[in-house]
Amino acid sequence: MRVADSQVFNTLFGNMQRTRSRILVAQEQISSQKRLLKPSDDPSSFGQVLAGRTELSRNEQWSRNITFGRQRLELADGTLTQVTTLLIRVKELTVQAASGTTTAEQRVTIAQEVRQLHRHLMQLANTELNGQRIFSGTKTDVAPYVLTAGDTVIYQGNGERHAVEVGEGQTIDDTMPGSQVFSGPTANLFDSLRDLLASLEGNNQAGIETGVGDVDRAMAQVNNAQGQIGALVNRMDVAGEWIARATELVTRTISDHEDADLAEAISDLSRHELALEATNATLSRMFTTSLLNFLR
Repeated sequence: MRVADSQVFNTLFGNMQRTRSRILVAQEQISSQKRLLKPSDDPSSFGQVLAGRTELSRNEQWSRNITFGRQRLELADGTLTQVTTLLIRVKELTVQAASGTTTAEQRVTIAQEVRQLHRHLMQLANTELNGQRIFSGTKTDVAPYVLTAGDTVIYQGNGERHAVEVGEGQTIDDTMPGSQVFSGPTANLFDSLRDLLASLEGNNQAGIETGVGDVDRAMAQVNNAQGQIGALVNRMDVAGEWIARATELVTRTISDHEDADLAEAISDLSRHELALEATNATLSRMFTTSLLNFLR
């Protein structure tokens, strides 16, 4: 083979190797449907993809937080609905007991049902989700209310509001502490029922009449708390919608940088395969010609 032929051969062989590499890349892009297979493919786009995936990971965590927080709020809302129903029954019994025609024996009988409602109220106040109490403030591992002597119930939680992170530096409360709902600033539901029980069992009509007003204040306090919880649910929904939109935008950006154009990849594969065939044919002819020249 002459020097000129050797140079041409080396050039064609180098082209063939590069073409084979391009074929492999096109095949990988088609099979993975990804344009970026390694950082060197496009360093700038690869950096954008990594940043996008980091943002998606944060969004997923915030979305999980919102789901968890919303579950707590929905449970709190449903619990307070039951509390309101319970207080309505207590008021019915209290009004009945306050009547001048109700006897001492009847009041004792009414007291028996009120005590059952008192205990059920404590169960509702100690509601938990996945092992975490929802009305104990940030002391979620502690039962907020405990029964002591003489129908007295004490609060063991704290006054802090449990919250979840829903964005960069953004948190939303996912319930209210029992000290603002059951033993709040306007009324202490447990103390009111305890005092009502004492009045019923002591046949104290004046105390029973006072109990009617106490129950009304308790219902107003619970209704106010339920309204605040409803507002928190709305905030969770707004945050969730924002995260969903942000996630969609980031996902689309990642796709723009990372995903392969299949039509283009298939076209590139066909073009590179044709080029490889042409190079192989040229090399074959060169070998044949060189061999014939050598034999002559």
